[in-house]
Amino acid sequence: MAYGERFFQPCLKSVLALAFVLFSTSFPGWIPEAEAIPAFARKYQVNCHVCHTRQPRLNPFGERFLENGYQMPGTEDGGIVAKLKYGDLTLDQVSNYLGVLFATSGVEHTELKQEISGSGDQTELGTPAILRMFTVGTVTNNVGFFVDMTTIFGRSSELELGRAFITLNNLAGMNWAHLRVGRFDPSAFFSMAEARPQFVPLGPKLAPPFGPLSTPTVNRWSLTQSAEASKFFGLFDRNRGAIQPWESTLYNSNKEVGIDIHGRPFGDWFLYQIGVLNGGNERAGDSNNSKDWYVMTRFDYAQSHDFSVNLSGFAYIGNHNAKVSTNADVSRSRYGVGARLRYKLVDIYGAYTIDRVTDLPTGMEAIFDSTATGVTVEAHAIVTDRLLIGTRYDHMDAGGLLATRKSATFVGLQARYYLRSNITFNIRNDFNVRDSEGGLSAARNLRNRFSAGLAIVF
Repeated sequence: MAYGERFFQPCLKSVLALAFVLFSTSFPGWIPEAEAIPAFARKYQVNCHVCHTRQPRLNPFGERFLENGYQMPGTEDGGIVAKLKYGDLTLDQVSNYLGVLFATSGVEHTELKQEISGSGDQTELGTPAILRMFTVGTVTNNVGFFVDMTTIFGRSSELELGRAFITLNNLAGMNWAHLRVGRFDPSAFFSMAEARPQFVPLGPKLAPPFGPLSTPTVNRWSLTQSAEASKFFGLFDRNRGAIQPWESTLYNSNKEVGIDIHGRPFGDWFLYQIGVLNGGNERAGDSNNSKDWYVMTRFDYAQSHDFSVNLSGFAYIGNHNAKVSTNADVSRSRYGVGARLRYKLVDIYGAYTIDRVTDLPTGMEAIFDSTATGVTVEAHAIVTDRLLIGTRYDHMDAGGLLATRKSATFVGLQARYYLRSNITFNIRNDFNVRDSEGGLSAARNLRNRFSAGLAIVF
């Protein structure tokens, strides 16, 4: 099949899917006119769009709200003074601190060239749903907190702890320094944050079948952002579990426990961030005496309501935070740049990262590529009050074991229809722009993937 045909066919399917949503927006009368008020909006009695261009992307005001430890920019507790007192505790109404997210992919269609567990196309109904419960807010002036727990139905019946941290804000003066302690997302203030992509993450259907310190056979590919992914084949964490090449790691992960400080001591145009993490890709404990550390700077060139631009750069230095198949310790580091431009109803952002593995054991340099890169560029446009459309480009130049590594390049299309500000109908289609291959290369044999589902947050 010619390249043009390979490119056109998945594009046509995506356009038809998007057309369905565009058609539905022509008849808004069947949807009741109402605004949802999630936890922060309930507490501060504002519309969700005060902080979001469209959920989950933050606008400049929302970014400052996040930086200030969930307090309105320029304040110490957002002006909320009427609190209910229970003993020594000071709390607002419970609903101002609790939130729930429920998301499900009702239909998912995957086109495959060949894979370990079979071949051909697959269509599934009612794929695993995600339930996330979180509590977040402030307990007093300049003291905030965030805790979330998640379960994926069909994979686990238990809630798994995600981010959990405390913030101490406005140390030494307003906006000079904000401290976070616990398990958090280091990239929260970066131009392209790990936790806020418009695309609903699409993971592999099944866990790859491999054991500790064996060479992992990757037979399912996850459509996550390449810039934040591990990018390496043949790496293991310090618990001797394989690190999947698409897994969010290092600066772009919320698995680590640590401490960081950020602020704007010179004014609105400059943001700094410095942090230290346990490293090792471990969700509990710390088997490694060494620590990982990182620095990030961001320059904000405009912060108006209709126009904003920022540029970011970071360096993440790892120390003995991974293993190879010989059980030897290696060090993983990451360097990256990112940018975001928002003009009225258009939002464009992206990142480019370079990952390096050092301290390889003697003789392994000949069979292991120690450098990998990833790039992600995404653009969205708010077409109507209820409809957002977007596209994304992902390219991963993979590293790791030369015998198994495979690079990947995908292009995606998306539409989000907001039945209410907190209820969205989502469709997404990703297609592979590389030639398909026989054998066991999941990065090439996944040809096209379409999903449609619903997300509710309240």
